[in-house]
Amino acid sequence: MKKYIYTFLISTLFLISCDKYLDVQPKGVRLLETVRDYDEWLNNLDLETSTPASLNLLDDRKDNTTFTPLLTNVNDRIYTWQDQFVETIPGAAAIWTTLYKTIYLYNVVIANVEGIADGTEQQRQSLKAEALLGRAFEYLHLVNLYGKVYNPATANTDLAVPFVTSVDVTDEMPGRSTVQEIYNRIISDINTALPNLPVDNSTNRFRGSVAAAHGVLAKTYLYMGNYTKAAEQAQLALDKGPNVIIDYSTLANAKEISVLMKRSDAIYARMGGTSYLGSEVPTQEFLKTFNTKDLRLKFYYTPIVDLTFSVRGRTTFRPGGVVPGYGYPNWGISVAEMHLIIAEAAVRNDEFAKACDEIDFLRKRRFLAADYVKFVSTDKETVFNKVFEERGFEFAFAGMRWFDMRRLDAEGRMPAVNRYLGTGQLFTTLAPGSPRYTLQIPKQVMFYNPSWEQNP
Repeated sequence: MKKYIYTFLISTLFLISCDKYLDVQPKGVRLLETVRDYDEWLNNLDLETSTPASLNLLDDRKDNTTFTPLLTNVNDRIYTWQDQFVETIPGAAAIWTTLYKTIYLYNVVIANVEGIADGTEQQRQSLKAEALLGRAFEYLHLVNLYGKVYNPATANTDLAVPFVTSVDVTDEMPGRSTVQEIYNRIISDINTALPNLPVDNSTNRFRGSVAAAHGVLAKTYLYMGNYTKAAEQAQLALDKGPNVIIDYSTLANAKEISVLMKRSDAIYARMGGTSYLGSEVPTQEFLKTFNTKDLRLKFYYTPIVDLTFSVRGRTTFRPGGVVPGYGYPNWGISVAEMHLIIAEAAVRNDEFAKACDEIDFLRKRRFLAADYVKFVSTDKETVFNKVFEERGFEFAFAGMRWFDMRRLDAEGRMPAVNRYLGTGQLFTTLAPGSPRYTLQIPKQVMFYNPSWEQNP
């Protein structure tokens, strides 16, 4: 029987301390004594579903045909990019809370696993390495939500989030780190973890591995604009792990896609909170960009009664597939993403044939052979746009689009995004260069840290 201890005093102290800067509300404290305890801790459902589902609400491809101007709930406030998503103090800080709760769970392992007497040194170091990787992945989200897009000229002064490593309630709260400091810690922690990570995570893709570490590094360098290193790390992720993309042309529907825990094209799996339980409404503009023969359209969007998508909100995206199963999108690191990172790096380096080949590696598995035509172009802007188009199709409603929107906006490539009422009237616009591309620190956190500088 697993051993749990729930101590009112400890949990209350933790709640008070964390409420001042993390807004985490743990239910209790588990006493971890063995390697098995820590291993099971890393199988926590909160870690597997760590990416906030509400990230999809920020997405420019997201529509809401019942939206009213009252802004009566947190989702409506996120959907319209309000300065603050929750006004109540005290109260739960949307998005922030979820990510820092996950970081706390990883910090418990990092801080304590080396001190247990059970198991071998290799086992203890492997568990710590997985936790370092997991924490780095969460901070990659945080720095790209609450810090500005990485700019080497300003990253040393642009403020991001506190880098919390302690689980001791008596430790002093760190201030906001800079964007550069967070990225440095992400890269350092992953490189520290790499020698001790498992080589194979095929029995549980939610767990860390060497390939997963290279995949997170690839994404990190991509967001830093270091495309050469991003491509190098993406290739290492493919070389060290699975380099297989599920071929939709061999399947009848998404129900035949295997469970994410063991999916062959998942390098580091994540699910987005509870998003897999519902559906998403895509904009008509997004639906119209699909090739009508694209099997991703057939597998995940329903009903498709009009390929011109002339009726707003009629067609919805089903995360588990039109025919329900376990084909939920991977919100983590996938083989497809690594190929598209390599493709983006190639097009930015004017290697158009290579970029098209990497795009082809994915696309030819998303069409029936009779319907497929390879994309080929030597025009830089055309190939560049195709890379981002494919990212949109492949990672639709998997919590990733907001980060691409930020990158595009920083390059002056992001058009204005409009939000409309259910009745069709324009409600608000996210303009190019808007300060809302960097989220404000939640006021529930700022209340306890009034000396912190708030984002514009």
